[in-house]
Amino acid sequence: MTRFFEVDALRGIALLAMIIYHIFFCLWFFTNMVPWFNPNGTGAPIAVTFVGLAGLSLVLAKKEPKQYLKRGLLILACATIVSIVTWIFYPQGCVIFGVLHLIAFGTVLAIPFLKLKWFFSISTGIIISLLGFVLSDIHLNTSLLIPLGIIPYGFMSIDYEPLFPWFGVMLIGLAIGKLLYPDGKRNTLMDKFPDDTPKIAKPLCFIGRHTLIIYLIHIPVIIAILMAFGLAVLW
Repeated sequence: MTRFFEVDALRGIALLAMIIYHIFFCLWFFTNMVPWFNPNGTGAPIAVTFVGLAGLSLVLAKKEPKQYLKRGLLILACATIVSIVTWIFYPQGCVIFGVLHLIAFGTVLAIPFLKLKWFFSISTGIIISLLGFVLSDIHLNTSLLIPLGIIPYGFMSIDYEPLFPWFGVMLIGLAIGKLLYPDGKRNTLMDKFPDDTPKIAKPLCFIGRHTLIIYLIHIPVIIAILMAFGLAVLW
């Protein structure tokens, strides 16, 4: 995978923002310390950045379709672990199709778009995003369509990013990647960035290059700290 420090650093910033959001979410969920916190929509800009960067990164990966499939399966395995753990500890709002599920399926579904021009990705991404807002108002008595954004009445999940509209966000990120990094190289606009990673950006780049493992462990760490201080109880 071609590495550019600005992409890794931005991914690191997005992950740090997500960690901060989850700290406040856990404080809101387990305690009454942050009654002013509103989890609905607060994390949307962070999720947009995170998912968009996932799409952009597909362009830089420059892998064969089988490798994208393997990557998608790995992320899906991690997503399944998240689903199982949340079902054990919070069955009424467990993660059925969260951000990792989205990125797992999106990684595979995006494979055909990697061979197409950028405008196919961005136009399809916009259409999928707009359709997502339409589908969000549809409720059917089935759970089979949850990945598509059609939910049954009373559905609740602490992390829910369905393919509509979120795969659209991923495709838009992919299109931006094709524009900014054609053929895996910086375009004339991005070429102003230095080739070497600035020292100030190295910690962020480290985080940005290890997002999957950090994402998987950060919430258990937050909850463990809250439990150590007697602020959270899981049972």
